[in-house]
Amino acid sequence: MSEEDIIKTGVAAIKSGDLPQAASLFAQVVKANPLSERGWFLLGMSCSTLEQREYCLRRVLVINPNHAEARKQLAVLSQPAYTPPPVAISNPKQPAPIISASPFVYEEKQNPPTASVEKPIQKPAKLQKPIPQKKKTNTILLVSIFSVLVLVVCGLGIAYLFISTQMTRSTSSNIAVQPTATAQPSTPIPDSSPTPTLVPPTVLPNPLPTVAYLPTFENSPCEFDIPDGADVNCGYVIVPEDRTGDPADTIRLAVAVFHSPNKNPAAEPVMFLQGGPGAEAVQLSANTYDFLVAPFLSKRDFITFDQRGTGLSDPALNCDELKKIYSQDIHGLIPTTTRSLVYSNAFLSCNGLMSAQGVNLNAYTTIESAADVKDVLNVLGYQKVNLYGASYGTRLAQVVMREYPEIVQSAILDSVVLIESSLFTKYPDSSESALKALFDTCKSDPQCDAAYPDLETVFWEIVARLDANPVTVTTSTYPIGTVTESVTGSSFMSIVLGSIKSSTFISTAPQTIYRFEMGDYSTLISAQYSLPFAFESISPGLYISMMCHEHILTSSLEELQSIAGRRGVKDYGWLPFYGDADDIFKTCKSWGAQGPFLGENSVLVSDIPSLIITGKFDPVTPPVYGLQIAKTLSHSYYFEFPNLGHTPTAADASGCAMDIAIEFLNDPTVEPDGTCMSELKQVGFLVPYTGSTEISLQKEKVMGISVEAPEDWYDLGDGFFFRGSSALDITQIGILQARLSTDELKDWFSLSAYGYRGLDTAPVSTGQHEANGLTWTIYTSTSNGRPVDIAMADYRGNSLVILMFSHIDEHDALYRTVFLPMVDSAR
Repeated sequence: MSEEDIIKTGVAAIKSGDLPQAASLFAQVVKANPLSERGWFLLGMSCSTLEQREYCLRRVLVINPNHAEARKQLAVLSQPAYTPPPVAISNPKQPAPIISASPFVYEEKQNPPTASVEKPIQKPAKLQKPIPQKKKTNTILLVSIFSVLVLVVCGLGIAYLFISTQMTRSTSSNIAVQPTATAQPSTPIPDSSPTPTLVPPTVLPNPLPTVAYLPTFENSPCEFDIPDGADVNCGYVIVPEDRTGDPADTIRLAVAVFHSPNKNPAAEPVMFLQGGPGAEAVQLSANTYDFLVAPFLSKRDFITFDQRGTGLSDPALNCDELKKIYSQDIHGLIPTTTRSLVYSNAFLSCNGLMSAQGVNLNAYTTIESAADVKDVLNVLGYQKVNLYGASYGTRLAQVVMREYPEIVQSAILDSVVLIESSLFTKYPDSSESALKALFDTCKSDPQCDAAYPDLETVFWEIVARLDANPVTVTTSTYPIGTVTESVTGSSFMSIVLGSIKSSTFISTAPQTIYRFEMGDYSTLISAQYSLPFAFESISPGLYISMMCHEHILTSSLEELQSIAGRRGVKDYGWLPFYGDADDIFKTCKSWGAQGPFLGENSVLVSDIPSLIITGKFDPVTPPVYGLQIAKTLSHSYYFEFPNLGHTPTAADASGCAMDIAIEFLNDPTVEPDGTCMSELKQVGFLVPYTGSTEISLQKEKVMGISVEAPEDWYDLGDGFFFRGSSALDITQIGILQARLSTDELKDWFSLSAYGYRGLDTAPVSTGQHEANGLTWTIYTSTSNGRPVDIAMADYRGNSLVILMFSHIDEHDALYRTVFLPMVDSAR
């Protein structure tokens, strides 16, 4: 029957009152043609539940935002339902049943493959350690394992500064977000609340039949430098690109298996699932072997693979044209008036090139990646696995647990991305949750509250002011060039969120806010140095495809626009997306992306033993996400780290988070001991140096000059000493001799043709200072808006120079306690 014939038969079934038969017929239509606007509308009108009806009607609006009848029906569905009078409750203390965010169960196994995909495949023989090939170019700032938030991420490249993360900006329905101060592990959550039963009232035919195929394994040398002591084999698992299409169209998944030195390792390995989506895992595992891989190897093997479209897997959806445009943009080579058009053309070019190469972009989804996990495990000869998902990798882990529970022994979910939630629509809630945690924690800390009073008020005033009048900040990123950004309230908010997302920088966040108020953009400048490397370890094409399919197109354009009306969210700036809600929605449509199929984003309900780990300050995957999933995982343990942000297992310098994970794997049926959490250090927020405490000075001899320099600062050599109170601190002081007179040296600093030698302007004299028979002329200038003090004195045909770089809020104190004492002591 043709599509039109099926629709006519379905309409006749509606008229006769046989809605189940009509729903079955219309489901056949959308299965064959997922872009059938009429099919989705009629399916929605014949579904037996309001939730299913709403889902289908929203699919109609994704295809055609101007479908008037679909809008009308959704408006009817959104009207408040009649609330009956309260009835007597026999046991008022009994908890209310949990209502799932999604009542659908997506059954993908109604048409099982005829070939024996389940047939165990012989485990590849252990190879002799391959000769490592030369490592590919790797200029990334990567010391972390977890993406990539995100890319579930915080914006304008800030996430690539913070070395404990690789994600860009990210984004929660109407759930009330309340940060919790839990510092001890909870008992399994479901002991105190019933587990929901998710059964669809109307069973709809599966729109994605699976074809028969047989995955295979191909040995290959490892394309990375093998870590010392590691026993690792590499290769490719070959699977269909689209399991509903031609099985002959295959892709190659890069896999690395790190073998345990244990003579009797556990039968169930650990499999690491990287975040992003789109971040590489294989190279990362080698780079971070000591703290990502090695802790697990004492008892079991460790498997990592580059998910489809990423890293060393083939094809990798890299979008070179988009990377090129982005590089031109951050270096100020694209006019503001044409930026939107240039980005749009880059997206189309990237999409067109991959399509011309035969890439089926709609096959790059978490559902397909979950099937990849099963195939990788099967091909390698393992029966079950312990999943270790980080950030967006937790979403993949949940889909594997839902679709293939028989292969999962346990799961570690570090920084949960919920299946049923859109990161874009939840962005304001998750952001405000993290900001509230920051403001409340600072206010409860007497030192922080005294240094940064009314922090929350100051923050939102800056956001409003920058949205009304953005500031332009330009930084020299030698030897690459200059980076220029227009800083709006939204981008400033992303910078602060990026600070608290990375546990390394939480302590700097209040200082960042107050320094922005003073015009000191140190955090932004540090981020700008990392912008040229924003796409080094991410596959933009994969990220675009998955974010469009699983997040953006789950919402209507109006819903995305309404989010932009929330406080602090003037527009989106999620790399590699550009522009406001309209631009992002149009990008996904022009990309050819489709929204999720019925049930694809259904909530996970499982009794698989699970460890849930969150960080209190995480703005990407806040604790509320972990608490939410704990309600539907009946055998789960929840640990919230009160001093950390994103991905605690990577960010916790104490090792407590990783210790808990290892203990959980040793016996997933028993709650891990969380005693180590009571020993965690609280966040110590940085406050400006005021001179109230003395900085110890000690004699140093530099280039024949005797001088007193800060005792506890880092000696950088060549007469320079660096304080280094944080990774964002630029405070340093230095002494040197120059074979020029002070007049010549002053002229040398004053040449605008040479960019004032790194200063913003030519030095200006503020007076003279006599010490130890030397006459010093004191100059002042700035570098990236921050104070620079220079003292010069003529001595035997040369000039002696003392320089100090500092921050605005500490300049006066450091001038008195460090700079002048150095000038006075120089001999």
